[in-house]
Amino acid sequence: MSHKEYPVTVVTGFLGSGKTTLLNRMLSENHGKKIAVILNEIGDVNLDSELVVQSIGEELKIMNNGCVCCTVRGDLTKICLDLIAKKIDFDHLVIETTGMADPSPVAQTFFMDENLRKHFFLDAVVTVVDAKHIDQNLSEIKETQDQIGFADVILLNKIDTIKETEIAVVEKKIKQINSIARIFKTINSNIQIPEVLGINAFDLQARAELNPDITKEYHEHNHDDAIQSIYLEETRPLDMERLNRFMQLVIAELGNQVLRYKGVLNVKDEPNRIVFQGVHTTMGSNEDRPWGASEERKTRMVFIGRHLPKEVLEEGLSLCVAKQ
Repeated sequence: MSHKEYPVTVVTGFLGSGKTTLLNRMLSENHGKKIAVILNEIGDVNLDSELVVQSIGEELKIMNNGCVCCTVRGDLTKICLDLIAKKIDFDHLVIETTGMADPSPVAQTFFMDENLRKHFFLDAVVTVVDAKHIDQNLSEIKETQDQIGFADVILLNKIDTIKETEIAVVEKKIKQINSIARIFKTINSNIQIPEVLGINAFDLQARAELNPDITKEYHEHNHDDAIQSIYLEETRPLDMERLNRFMQLVIAELGNQVLRYKGVLNVKDEPNRIVFQGVHTTMGSNEDRPWGASEERKTRMVFIGRHLPKEVLEEGLSLCVAKQ
């Protein structure tokens, strides 16, 4: 008997960014998905009490549109496995992280925990950003950068509170930090739910088309502690063994500074593209589709993190080139 695998979306963002609005929309709109929402912090999200039809025990509430909501006061893994054990009817799991929290431990849990991986896979990390306060937050609060650096999708929310010209500036700042996330500009988190759920953005295969132009354009020198995206490419085929050693070294040396990394690899004598991605020190890789006949075979990698030595990474990658 095969069991169902549930996609997981991690929603992050500060109080007041519009995260609560987004969650309330998920729990009330008629989008046809049965969503289970896990709130990470009691009282953080003001759920509209009219939505709640019944409560199963204190932590589980069923909504009018068939969605479920529960609050974690302890172990996230336990509550996720509880949803399965109690045979709760849902088809997508959304986890809200607290305002100041770095979402990576939550993501790593799903990337790492064998029990969870049997039932769940990471679909996307969605970060809601308040357009008006982002500048101040970026300069004052380290977590803002972490949340942006970690995202697959960014809702640049409340764009009605700033001028048109400022929107472009803010967007550019975001892309400097994270060149791989999709950015949606919203008012009242008014995004179509299918744009953020079930998009398979965390998975590499779906999004392995890294766009080099973005990173070249935004790679201006920024202040030291800032998170930034570094893009590397190599057209010559790589030696897989050397590459593995290189990545182990990167993780050992830079694991705490790197939030996320992903890439498409052109490996010698390998007809398929190899894709890899990681969160801090946790990495996974697998074979992707075959290289297309007219496609340029080249290795492309993006690293997102703090104090990343671009020259060292470039040199390391060039040492992985296979002998001809």
